Amino acid sequence: MNNHFCKVGKIKFGLSEVLNLKEVEHNYLKFSEEAYNLMQTDSALSDFLYEEASKLKKIILNLKNANTNDVDAVF
Repeated sequence: MNNHFCKVGKIKFGLSEVLNLKEVEHNYLKFSEEAYNLMQTDSALSDFLYEEASKLKKIILNLKNANTNDVDAVF
C-alpha cells in the first residue's frame, strides 16, 4: 500500500484556525452576563457559568497571543 498521498497526522491546525475569535468573545460576554444575572437566584449555575467564562477568557488570551508575532522577553 502506497501512503504517498496520505496526510493523516501531517497537518496541524493552530487555535486561530480552528476557533473564531469573535465567536469566542461573544460566548464569553454571554456567559459572564448570564452568570451575573443568575447570581442571586441560582448560585450553583452562576458559579458554573463564571467558570466557563474564565476558560473562554484563557482561550481568548491564547488566540490573541497566537496572532501577534512579537516575542516578549523578560530581562
